[in-house]
Amino acid sequence: MTANAPGLTGMPPGVLGGVKVLDLSEDIAGSFCARLLADYGADVLKLEPPGGAALRRMGPFHEDDPHPEKSLFNLVLNLNKKGATVNLETTTGQAILKELVKHIDVLVESFHPGYLESLGLGYDALQEINPSLVMTSITPFGQDGPYSQFLGEEIVSYAMGMIMSISGSQGREPLKHGGFQSQQEGGLNGAAATAICLFGMENGCGGQHIDVSIMECVASTMMATQTMYPFMGGTQHRRRAVGQNFTFPMPCADGWVIVQTGGGATWENIVNLFQDPKLLEPRFSNTDERAESGEEMDQIMVDALSRLNKWDLFAKAAEARILFGLVQTPMELAECPQLESREFFREVDHPVIGKIKVPAVLFNYSEAPYQLRFPAPTLGQHNQEIYVDGLGYSQEDFCRLRQLNAI
Repeated sequence: MTANAPGLTGMPPGVLGGVKVLDLSEDIAGSFCARLLADYGADVLKLEPPGGAALRRMGPFHEDDPHPEKSLFNLVLNLNKKGATVNLETTTGQAILKELVKHIDVLVESFHPGYLESLGLGYDALQEINPSLVMTSITPFGQDGPYSQFLGEEIVSYAMGMIMSISGSQGREPLKHGGFQSQQEGGLNGAAATAICLFGMENGCGGQHIDVSIMECVASTMMATQTMYPFMGGTQHRRRAVGQNFTFPMPCADGWVIVQTGGGATWENIVNLFQDPKLLEPRFSNTDERAESGEEMDQIMVDALSRLNKWDLFAKAAEARILFGLVQTPMELAECPQLESREFFREVDHPVIGKIKVPAVLFNYSEAPYQLRFPAPTLGQHNQEIYVDGLGYSQEDFCRLRQLNAI
């Protein structure tokens, strides 16, 4: 690997210990990719424009205060990173980036394809400075192709990646799942591709430009559905709104649950869970007849559940080996005993927000466990460390860089 990057030494050991990363991304996908590398040992420096990355302006905000240090996305997606500012629109800022690139292994970015090239900072130009550089670019549609110059957004990736076409109920509009799952998938794939490339370098491969398309990340989760079409000319249909033999979320007295056959449970076990003897009638207990009476059976089950509590049902279903799921609320997830036992949430002490629990541990290594080393950096927090202590600028030069809006 390359020499220590300025200001990025003193890192605890981890799976990616010794890897030096620059994170130029301003979105969820690129930031998540770089955070995963940081979580497992890499030294990651978040480089933002002097006014801050776009992620800082993305709500929700802690206590509804739209402060650039209080974006919860910024807080979570920049854990374990250090932070500095640089203005890539200036020639001085471009020179600074080139100087930093000499000392790193990986650069993560999510700019519009061609933007960095227009600044003289494309992969070819940076590889001349650092021949072993790995650049991971995460964009909506990839670096080439007829859609590469199109703008993208979460809902666009869902639609273009096909998952929306099979989500929702028949006869209704296609639906998008909540959250930013396509962005998270882009970050996951970006981190995985980067780790694979770093492994290849240990085996003699050189630096590479990794091109991650978020649309393709979403489409890759549709492999079984995509295979149906060329194989048999068919596609996976969306579920019917009713008559599904309880394969849809159903309300009970204190929330929502999902119940399915399988897991070793008999029909009698399932009837005992719902506590309604009408379900023992042959038209429901007989598998062949059940599909024809689906709507009526669904109604019986919904009526029965309305009188029951989901946590009581959860315990009984586990004893009876019934496939059963709770629709957990944010509060319930935060207090989930399963996640607590695996230390999924960690408390971070942020200099502006204070102490707050955040989702942190994505996966575990037996010999190099997850470490929460420091919170998301405040804007330009480590400028002095990077530029003066690391690159050797004088204090006068450092002040001049600020005056020129280069950092």
